[in-house]
Amino acid sequence: MFFGISLQLWAVCLLLVIGRIIDMSLASLRTVYTVRSRPVIASLLGFFEAFSWFIVVKAALDYVIVNQVKDTLFIALAYSLGFALGTLLGGILANIVVKTKINVHIVLSKKNEDLLTVLKEQGFGQTIISAQGTSKKETNLVFVETDSKNLKTLKDIIDKYDKNAFISIHEVKQVFGGYFANNK
Repeated sequence: MFFGISLQLWAVCLLLVIGRIIDMSLASLRTVYTVRSRPVIASLLGFFEAFSWFIVVKAALDYVIVNQVKDTLFIALAYSLGFALGTLLGGILANIVVKTKINVHIVLSKKNEDLLTVLKEQGFGQTIISAQGTSKKETNLVFVETDSKNLKTLKDIIDKYDKNAFISIHEVKQVFGGYFANNK
């Protein structure tokens, strides 16, 4: 007994937490790969997700049935904690593992040739359109396609040259043609 709870129940709860972390992490990754049109990877992840979920549920049910447990609060809490932590870990893993292409729209606060030059020097392909903001000042709208891993570098450059730039970021499913550099 540990805190008035049997060691067997602690072991089952630990198994539930770990198992749910695994299956929910796989579920998060499977969902991302499904949305990104990668059905083979998504299917493989789904297989292991379902298998780990089955093991977890079987362990919980076996414990409840064999021990004729009526109060399953700890089992429910362990299951829920594993679900939450698995969702969190899955999101973190998806951001690390899944490569994402992004389209960054930058509305400069004023025309800024220095910023455009540095972006080009750093390998960021860009499409520049003359624009006019609500203040009626002439400015540029800059489109940059890059990998999500380059976003921090891109934002740092923009902040250095135009702290008032308006930036919006969009995930891109596919890119064809044009200039798409492998930035540092």
